[in-house]
Amino acid sequence: MTAKGETRAAVLAKAAGAAAVLGIFNLMVGKGSRPMVDGRSQPAEPRPSDDGHSRRADLATYAFGYLLALVLTGAAFALVRWRWAGGTKALAVVFGLALAQAIVHFRCFLHVDLKRSARDDLQLILFSTLIVLLMVGGTLVVLLNLRMRMM
Repeated sequence: MTAKGETRAAVLAKAAGAAAVLGIFNLMVGKGSRPMVDGRSQPAEPRPSDDGHSRRADLATYAFGYLLALVLTGAAFALVRWRWAGGTKALAVVFGLALAQAIVHFRCFLHVDLKRSARDDLQLILFSTLIVLLMVGGTLVVLLNLRMRMM
């Protein structure tokens, strides 16, 4: 080895580091090899193509939900900004758009639908909504009753 050249230990350390980085990357991506059996490393099983299709379908659902949420939000802001409807009619339309946006969020982002496997999640969300509505409704009854007594 020359004075400019690296020692054998430095070259081996760099090679081991590079191999470790590549091994960790392959494990994270899922292309690593399976554990050794009978002293031999077995190649990783190929990923099913269904996994890639599922990932693309999820991304498409997220993109569709995002665009729909943007459109619904923009419609509500435009309705109020440019006064396309007045008073109570505008309020009713904004509440309708908010309900539609809540449905979009449940379906596209939380993956809650009417399938049999997702009914537990749907029941949990409906029960939580009921509890929140009861709490808000009770609070409003108490506050309005106090207001009436104070006047």
